[in-house]
Amino acid sequence: MSSHLDPTDLGILNLLQENGRLTNKELAHHLNRTISPIFDRRKRLEEMGYIKKYVAVLDREKITTSLIAFPQIALTSHSEDALASFQKTVISYPEILECYHITGKYDFMLKIIIPDMHAYNAFLRQKIAPLDHVGNVHSSLVISQAKAEIGLPL
Repeated sequence: MSSHLDPTDLGILNLLQENGRLTNKELAHHLNRTISPIFDRRKRLEEMGYIKKYVAVLDREKITTSLIAFPQIALTSHSEDALASFQKTVISYPEILECYHITGKYDFMLKIIIPDMHAYNAFLRQKIAPLDHVGNVHSSLVISQAKAEIGLPL
């Protein structure tokens, strides 16, 4: 955690993680502060990149019956160009929600949302397998989700 964050900054971040729609007045009330310094701090936290954006968290199960897959991908080359090229390409695909460069047997782990198994197979064959340096792909499919927390413990 950054040493630039004091208890009031952390309080603002914690409250906004729970409810990004809180006004500066509401934040000030919760933190026993006045509105003006809360406004300044919130603006500073946004400008410094601590707050990337404000979003609505959707209930995936109410919107779609899509499945979630976590393919782990081993590349045949570990040069900087090969890693960067793979990463640049896969993060452009809207089906990929998250992309991690990882340690261990595999180089990347992706989180993919896809309509069904047929679409997942087509995605792997048409978008992942043709990429340069893709070696082995190991997939795990989500059966159920016990927890999905988006807030960070501060």
